[in-house]
Amino acid sequence: MRSARFDYHVHETFSSDARDSKVEDYIKVAEKRGIEQIAFTTHEIITGTYSYFGIQLKEVEQYIDNIHRLDETTDVKLLVGLEVDYFSEAQRQIEALLDEYPFDFILGSTHFIGEYDVGSRKDAPAYFGGRSLKEATTDYFRFWIEAVQSGLFDSMAHPDYWRRFLHLVRKEPVLLSEYGLLGDAVDSLVSYDVGIEVNSSGRRHEHGIQYPIRGFLETAYNAGLKKITLGSDSHIPDHLGYWLAGAVDLLKDIGFTHISSFKARKHKSNPIDSLVRTVK
Repeated sequence: MRSARFDYHVHETFSSDARDSKVEDYIKVAEKRGIEQIAFTTHEIITGTYSYFGIQLKEVEQYIDNIHRLDETTDVKLLVGLEVDYFSEAQRQIEALLDEYPFDFILGSTHFIGEYDVGSRKDAPAYFGGRSLKEATTDYFRFWIEAVQSGLFDSMAHPDYWRRFLHLVRKEPVLLSEYGLLGDAVDSLVSYDVGIEVNSSGRRHEHGIQYPIRGFLETAYNAGLKKITLGSDSHIPDHLGYWLAGAVDLLKDIGFTHISSFKARKHKSNPIDSLVRTVK
């Protein structure tokens, strides 16, 4: 079995959609599959209707302590992270949280555009319906760029997550030309030295394509983006590391030469040829 050494997008019990997924169980899978680093990135939704869905501020210390304690029981390196939803009005609150605790890695997300969760079965038809896809993605990436420019995040999660339930509105494949503000979005990453992840969960979704699509990654490569993280977006241990070796192959084919890792929010570039191992 070919396995990527890093998985930097993993949810455990403090995420409401992963309540039964214990850190201990992820460790067992990682040891079996040869995964050397896991960044736990439980949801943090600091405000709004869905704030109950992620870790609560009073729980953060317990979350960190649990990961640090279990890190001492295994050779797998366990990193403490968050997947933080960006909200303009809560930027100072988010900054205060990230300054208070010793995080290793912070993913930024823009699940919520105004009142819509753009990647949900319930909200996708309302968000995308009645207008062109390019118009809808322009609104999305305008907010996404604001999140990048906030300077809060090490890497941006699943850049085109909005594709998850787009099939409820249209059957045609998404074209790169329909990615409104694509050039500005990629330029913001380079200018603010923020990475993007290749998120393999899209390979488990109905459309069957990772986030982001290849054309997005090619645009990022041509713009000079250097920071790339790998994430399975696991919510159950069995998905740990899913298709990440394939993600490495894809990135290498495009021309990327390094994959990012983090510790105490400090970036390290790892030669791409070192990222995949074969495990019996």
